[in-house]
Parts: sequence; structure tokens; C-alpha cells
Amino acid sequence: MTQHLSRLVRITVLCVLALGGTWSSMASATLAGKNVILVHGFQASDLSSNPNDAALQTQANNYWSAYWLNRAEEVLYWSSVDRVSGGIKDKIRSQVLAIARGTRCVAGCVVVTHSTGDLVTRYMLRNVNNWLSSAGIDPNRFRILAVLDFAGAGGGTEIADLAVSIGNGSGFFNSIQRSAVELALGFRPDSSNLGVLYDLQPNTARNIATGNNAVPRLRFAGTGASYGGLTKPFIAGADDGVVPLHSACGASTKGDYDSCSRSVSPNGILQSVSAAPASLYFNNYVVLMGEQTNHGQAIDNSRSGNFTTVSNNQVLGGLSVDFDTYTQRKWWSFFRQVRWVTNGDSYSMSDNVFRTLN
Repeated sequence: MTQHLSRLVRITVLCVLALGGTWSSMASATLAGKNVILVHGFQASDLSSNPNDAALQTQANNYWSAYWLNRAEEVLYWSSVDRVSGGIKDKIRSQVLAIARGTRCVAGCVVVTHSTGDLVTRYMLRNVNNWLSSAGIDPNRFRILAVLDFAGAGGGTEIADLAVSIGNGSGFFNSIQRSAVELALGFRPDSSNLGVLYDLQPNTARNIATGNNAVPRLRFAGTGASYGGLTKPFIAGADDGVVPLHSACGASTKGDYDSCSRSVSPNGILQSVSAAPASLYFNNYVVLMGEQTNHGQAIDNSRSGNFTTVSNNQVLGGLSVDFDTYTQRKWWSFFRQVRWVTNGDSYSMSDNVFRTLN
């Protein structure tokens, strides 16, 4: 009897723990009580395999698996073999209509993007009301309250310029330039496999969907090295190895910028920064910068040093942006004031954001 009772207790405890884990996962699948939609970035493998929708959905889920997947209700997919106003638009539109026919965004959703997902989401927000109205759906069934852009490529990247030029054979390129592009993309481009890279050229990207500013865009930028720093010489200003700050900051103009702010550097030093955007796109707000955070680390769960705040202590799109920070004089900054997120180096960039905004 005692053995049976003991076994029953063990089974009961295991069931409670299992259910508790499930409830915990479900409870965390929102941000500040709002459902989260994920929009991934460029995926080089699409250009060679041209995957079907099922494969694209699997790839999109894998893209976010390091941190955000279990904190979201919807994961949108699109193919890098397509153009933003073409095949990408068609796939995103069909998924948006499916969401709007349900109830997940009636009370408002938050979109989280990475890299090219920023550009795709800009196009989506500009056109979504027309998509819904044309389908006979009330636009209020797909309410987006805010967008969180991690390493956003809404302003494009010079790597795309270089890739398109190499792919089309328009110019002389040395082995270092070719190696940098191949590292960043994972393949050697040619005219048959450029896809969305055409749209990621800065001049092109800045002409795509910049007209919709109704939704606050919260931006998170890094200047860490990717690919051993090989790509940095070919990107304008400071960058995360793939995306320049003029893009990640949401700057209204291209430039060789060292920071997203004129009053603080990515390493947190409070100082005047001349090489910084004079203005951002309307309703864009740089929230965090991480000097050591590279392109991929913006959305994974690895720690990448300290973070400094730019826009803080305000409510944006219903999200309370209230990072706890401290300032301190550091000897390595010639004893100037440095502002960092308290215990920020104990968590990844995404985890700092989720813990604070949630």
C-alpha cells in the first residue's frame, strides 16, 4: 500500500510539474499581455533550394528557436528568393489575412523583427489595411501596437550593394571583398540567386514602405563583430557585421554613423557624438545599443556585454520602456560617465528587452 501510495504521489508530482511547465510556457507567449508575431530575416538557403511553404514555416520557426519562438503566438514566413513587393508580399498577405480571420490581434499584437524582417514589416504595415479591406475584413481585427526591430535592415546594408555588383559582374572585386560577401551570405552570388538582396541595397530599401509611421518602432542595435570582422570595411560606419547603424537606428538618411545617439556611444560613454543621425524616421525610437552585440546575438540567448539606453522611461505603443540603469565613472573612459543597464551583461539583448517590457 505504501509503495502504491508513494508511486501515486510521484506520478501526481510529475503531472503537476508537467502542467506547470506548460502553463509557464503559455503564460510567457505574450509580451506585456499582448500576442507576439515574429518576422524573420534573410535566409541564404532559400536562394538555392526555393523551399515550399511548409519548409519555409519550419525554417522560420528554427530561425527564432534560440529565444523568441516560445514567446510568440505567430511566426510569419517568407522566402529570400522573392522580392518584397512580389512573392514576399503574397506570402505575408495570406498569413495576415488568416490571423485577421481569427481573434489573436483584435486586442492588439506586438511584432518582433530581425534584420530584413524590419523591411518586410514596413511594407506590410503600409499595405495591411488595403489587404484586409479588399478581403472584406475589418482592419481592426489586425491591430499592431508596436514593432520591436532587432538589428533592423529597414535602411538596407552595403553588403547587399556589394553582393548585387558581384552577382551581376559589374566591376572589379578583389578576393577579400568576395570572401566578405560569401561569409555574410553563405554563398557566392550570381545574377540568378540575388532575390531580396536587390531590395536590401540601401537606396532601394529606403524607397520601400517608408510612408507608414502610425506604429511605434522600438529599435535595438549592436556594433559587435561578425565573421571575424571581415565584413566591417565594406559597411558604412559602425555595424554589427551585417547591418550598419544608419539602418539599425532607423536613421532618416544614410551616413557613416558611430552611434544612434548624439549624446551616448554604443559602449555607454556619455559624450558628444558628431557621427550620429541628425534625425530618425518619424515614430522610430532607439531603445538599446550594445557595443559587443553582433547581428545574430541580437535575437539569440547569448550574453554579449553591457547595454546602454537611448529612449527610456516612456510608454511606446502600450509598452512601458523603463530599463533600470546606472551611471559610473570608468577609468578606461578617462573617468567619463558611463550609462549601462543594471545587470544587463547578465542577460542577452533579447532577454533584457523581454524582461523589461514584460
